Amino acid sequence: MQNKYLINFAKRFWYWFWTKLMNGFAPSDLQGNYRRPSGILIDKNYKYKDNSENTYLLVGNSCPWCHRTLLVYKLKNLSNKIKVIFLKADINSGQWIFNEKFEGCETLHQFYKKGKKNNLFRSTLPLLFNFQNNQVNILSNESSEIVRLLNSIKVESSQKTLQINNCAQDLLEIINSDINNGVYKCGFARNQKSYEKASKNLFEALIKIEKKLDKNLGNWICGENLSYADIYLFPTIIRWEIIYKQLFKCTEKEISEFKNIINWRLSFFELTKISETCSDSEWKKDYYKALFPLNPNQIIPVLPSLKEIIQSLQK
Repeated sequence: MQNKYLINFAKRFWYWFWTKLMNGFAPSDLQGNYRRPSGILIDKNYKYKDNSENTYLLVGNSCPWCHRTLLVYKLKNLSNKIKVIFLKADINSGQWIFNEKFEGCETLHQFYKKGKKNNLFRSTLPLLFNFQNNQVNILSNESSEIVRLLNSIKVESSQKTLQINNCAQDLLEIINSDINNGVYKCGFARNQKSYEKASKNLFEALIKIEKKLDKNLGNWICGENLSYADIYLFPTIIRWEIIYKQLFKCTEKEISEFKNIINWRLSFFELTKISETCSDSEWKKDYYKALFPLNPNQIIPVLPSLKEIIQSLQK
């Protein structure tokens, strides 16, 4: 009988402790549905000027929203326009830290304070900023805004770049809400009902994209030209087998069943410099080690590398 009560107490204590952890990692509504924290910064009046101003983009390799911005940065060949600084995830403290001190700051939170933006729920990446009168001027930490701003920057005519077109806002909303955020809604669901709801919406959205690709005349989601829809979708789909299927319980269907999406992903991955933005070893370390509530023993599963996954699909 003692074991029975001990096990029951341990379960209750662990659930209470797990809930406290999840409140910090992934806030939810009253029904247990994951709700991404707010805290968006946007300078609506900012327009990039091609001069000597110092404009920086802070990113983390494991973050899919940072990945969006890196895709545009690479596709548009913006290395001469924007300086990119990679931060790393500190697993022990649960925050982004600089590899080397930057402007006297060791952590992203310290940098937000330096930019006088220390009143947010959390300090997030990506972050676009410049210096004005030797002061940090934060422009945006909203990936969709940063993507559009980077795409608007003109490059020299001698450089070969891909045009990234606009697309319907409702399509972007489906991808962003039900797929990009959808995998997190599955992984961070607090109960069975919220998980099943998130899973249903996620795979219904994938079916919509699969059908849209089937009707297209071109290789991309909106037809013959790359669009923001492709930029939004790729960071989630490229992480699927390595992260989201395993850790976030995105298991209702195998991603391989979506043949058009798999072929689209391969075409995107093979674009110039895109593979440079994919760091599967860092993804595994950051996700499986940092998301303690989802993986308490912090064991990284033995999985094929991204290179092996891509090669198997090329056969």
